[in-house]
Amino acid sequence: MQKTNSSSRRKGSGDRRKGSGDRRRDIRLLDFPRIPSWMEQRAQHLTRYAFCFMALYYFNVAKPPTGSGWFSLTGINTVFLCYSLVITISMLSARKKLYSLLRWRAAMLVDLSAAACAILADAHVLSPGFLVFLMVILGNGMRYGMRVFAEAVIGSFAFALLALGLRWSEFTNALSVEAIFASLFLIILVLYSYSLMARLESRKRRLELERNRDELTGLFNRRALFEHTAHFYDHCKTHLPAAVLFFDLDGFKSVNDTHGHHKGDWVLAEIGAIMSRIVRKTDLVARYGGDEFVMVLVNADIKGGEGVARRLQHEVQIWSSRNNIDLSLSIGLGQTPEHGSDLKTVIQHVDQAMYQGRNDLGPGAIQLAAQATESCL
Repeated sequence: MQKTNSSSRRKGSGDRRKGSGDRRRDIRLLDFPRIPSWMEQRAQHLTRYAFCFMALYYFNVAKPPTGSGWFSLTGINTVFLCYSLVITISMLSARKKLYSLLRWRAAMLVDLSAAACAILADAHVLSPGFLVFLMVILGNGMRYGMRVFAEAVIGSFAFALLALGLRWSEFTNALSVEAIFASLFLIILVLYSYSLMARLESRKRRLELERNRDELTGLFNRRALFEHTAHFYDHCKTHLPAAVLFFDLDGFKSVNDTHGHHKGDWVLAEIGAIMSRIVRKTDLVARYGGDEFVMVLVNADIKGGEGVARRLQHEVQIWSSRNNIDLSLSIGLGQTPEHGSDLKTVIQHVDQAMYQGRNDLGPGAIQLAAQATESCL
């Protein structure tokens, strides 16, 4: 990649100015994905194996009354043998790559399908398969957060209603007062669990927000940046690329010297708002210290990082011209795992690249970091 200077950027007078205010307070803590460890995901897959074994034992050894024309014994055995194969594939995938929202959702869909098949094959009104829906809801909610929890609740209710609908006449004939109240109790338990977890999660996030936020800009502080990216650098087990950008404000010292520190604080808050506005919900933006900022662009390569860098320089140039402040951004650019096996190492490389670019080309340069001597490739 060639070195570039911000003086060649186009000016765009038609850009709309968006208010900062509360916007800069949104540091996307609520939407940042939580990635369970390998131990957690392994435990979840072992639980799936246990469910599969219990289902096979239930239908082949315990031998409940058939009472359903949806599955023969051979058919339900085939379903759970295929289910065990899918579990194995998912577990091997998780071992190599911890983060995969698509895999999580696909595995949850397979779980729900297997539970629905067990209900269709079981003549009992209160089939043990209904308890699997509860396990799917709580298991996914505890591991992946409220967003996946909500998806698990919706999916479980949908599959449970589908199973009930397909055998509606059989269930209505066999229903008793006890069965109805037991079903209502399970529904209330799910809704109560969701409400309780939502409150706990909200309280936890508020505490994290206060603890992790830079008070001036509303962005992550340095400690929070390292905490929230630790899973990316856990021996590179995620194999998830991330572009890392290091920013330094050119001309910021003169703003403080000329207009005072209150003006400098306002400038930092405005630049932080611009940074927060242009990134995705899964990306991280942090005030590293003073007038230095760091971005971690999740699942983005060097080309994607350069695009964000150029866009940010363009936005800052427009803002500077509008407010009659001589300000620009020098940027160092790198990528994990090519430039280090941990975030501290990557930042050291992109920090050096930023200073090299500014020394060679002047303020407003974008400079790619040199290849690290040690990486997790």
